[in-house]
Amino acid sequence: MSAVGLKLVTLLCFSCTALSDPERSRVVWKKAGETTTIECRTSDIVPDFLDLCRGFCENDKVLHMTSTKVSPLPALRDRVHVNGVYPNVDISIENLTSADTAPYWCVYKKVVGTIIKEKSGGSVYLVVEEDRGGSADGKQACETDQQLVVTVVISAVVLFGFMLGFFLWITLKTKTFRPSEKPRRVPNNEVYEDMRSTIRR
Repeated sequence: MSAVGLKLVTLLCFSCTALSDPERSRVVWKKAGETTTIECRTSDIVPDFLDLCRGFCENDKVLHMTSTKVSPLPALRDRVHVNGVYPNVDISIENLTSADTAPYWCVYKKVVGTIIKEKSGGSVYLVVEEDRGGSADGKQACETDQQLVVTVVISAVVLFGFMLGFFLWITLKTKTFRPSEKPRRVPNNEVYEDMRSTIRR
């Protein structure tokens, strides 16, 4: 996906979450190969475990942690590191790639008869941009993005022009074919007219 498209999708998708709870939601922009840190903090409850979830539905667990054990996703085992004392920890993800772009949620759970979920203040939307560098390929990709934006804008203007022209044409045609209204003749009552003329005499 192009950088422009990625930025637009990110802003549109995350705007609802950021508006609903701006203190707990933020967008983090990183380059491929960099490291990001997600700060997971809990309130006054002492949770039984912590899940770092990825995705808007929180169905993809990146890491499961209890006070004694840390279990990262096998595919991320070498790239995920935890610092701090449970339950308030900093989770680092190293060597980021564009595939890591997603919202991340620190979800604390405490089992008391039923499961109580609490999202911490460490929820972020991570956006990882591929490093294009200063190579000819990077310059060409940037020019392609600019051409795409210009093409979309020109197409929108031309489409708007066609729609406006069609609307004006329909409006003018409708006025041209509309028959002009003839003045209505008021029916007269001959008996009444005769009576008036008789009274005047």
